[in-house]
Amino acid sequence: MKRTLIRLVAVLCTIFLLLALVACDGNQPGGPGKKAPKNVVKIGLINPTTGPLAGFGEGCPWTENLVVKYVNEELGGIYFEDYDTKLPVELIVYDSTSDTTKCAEMAQKLIEEDKVDLIIARHTPETVNPVSAVAERYGVPCVAIEAPVDAWLGAGPYEWTYHSFWTLEIMYELYSDMWKQAGFGPGTKIGIAFANDADGTAWAQVFRENIVADGFVLVDPGQYPSGTTDFSDVIGQFIEEGVEILAGTNITPDFAGLWLQSNQLGFKPKMVTMGKAYLLEADANAIGADLMDGMVAEVWWSPHHPYSSKLTGMTPAELTRLYLEETGEDITQPMGYKYASLELAVTALMNATNLEPENIRDGIKAIDVETIVGPIKYNDDHWGLTPVAGGQWQRQADGSLKLFIINNSVNPEIPVTGEYKPLP
Repeated sequence: MKRTLIRLVAVLCTIFLLLALVACDGNQPGGPGKKAPKNVVKIGLINPTTGPLAGFGEGCPWTENLVVKYVNEELGGIYFEDYDTKLPVELIVYDSTSDTTKCAEMAQKLIEEDKVDLIIARHTPETVNPVSAVAERYGVPCVAIEAPVDAWLGAGPYEWTYHSFWTLEIMYELYSDMWKQAGFGPGTKIGIAFANDADGTAWAQVFRENIVADGFVLVDPGQYPSGTTDFSDVIGQFIEEGVEILAGTNITPDFAGLWLQSNQLGFKPKMVTMGKAYLLEADANAIGADLMDGMVAEVWWSPHHPYSSKLTGMTPAELTRLYLEETGEDITQPMGYKYASLELAVTALMNATNLEPENIRDGIKAIDVETIVGPIKYNDDHWGLTPVAGGQWQRQADGSLKLFIINNSVNPEIPVTGEYKPLP
């Protein structure tokens, strides 16, 4: 009897030991047979739905939900090898109100309360940098997009965030090529107008150095406080020194004030090249077709761009047509980047094998894919380039404004759709 009990205890101990080993193996991160820790993958993003940057936020979440719907309905979710299962995607969106502090607060809410697996930062340095900073503080994988690389890098370093857009050296190369295209060379007087925000400071540093290095004459009244309403001193200096080209980057209200007062005070440069201020058709129309006729800027994305989504197959022309059909509205340039940001987030999750933050971060790092805005691949410094072209708003016979691509010098694959016209 005693020997029987001893054998029974030994057998039971062996069984318990084997069960413990199996359970231990199954609970290891990435171990075979591990159960998924949740029933859904959560992606969080902050969008400037209201406030001065609301034009950049237009089309959210309509655009992003196209990708979410494709993943959930066409693919049945995202497959994670370590769980041997597919999980659907849930998108959580909060309004930043175009405010840097609110951005950070909403990003913190996404992480602490909503427990997102990945966060997206978008729409100019004012809203990209604070979200990236919160992601870094909490160790949450982050896909950043749509802010000059220089302005984003200046707020680093980064361990958890990867960014894509163009650099300001590329932007200066594009702008200066358009100056030459219009017939202006060394000796031309260029007046600059930059706000003292993150975007303006990054632009100002690059443009100041390169304008002088290329033999142009720099007229620099200094950076102004964002939100300035009286530009008379700045304009007075431009007039006094004979500025021929006005260049800079501004939020729309700042440029509207600057340009309206320029016309009132008799400042009439021969060319205007401004970033961000009138990128959107709604903003250009708000300033006025007569005042905007001939204004030159960069073109981030358009229906004519020759790229397509590797994930969904969507092209710029198809997305443009779909938005018009479903909403009756014309698409905006940032909407291409909205779509691309979800492409990148989903691609990163597809590259991951489980939902551990480090694994998802490595999934972002491994991205090398063509998106609807162009090919994106990150370097060792956590950033990659997106294509850009030069454009000009031209007033049409019916009084409307139309944006033409007039320069593709930095990305020749983008088709030119019109010719440069001097200011009227």
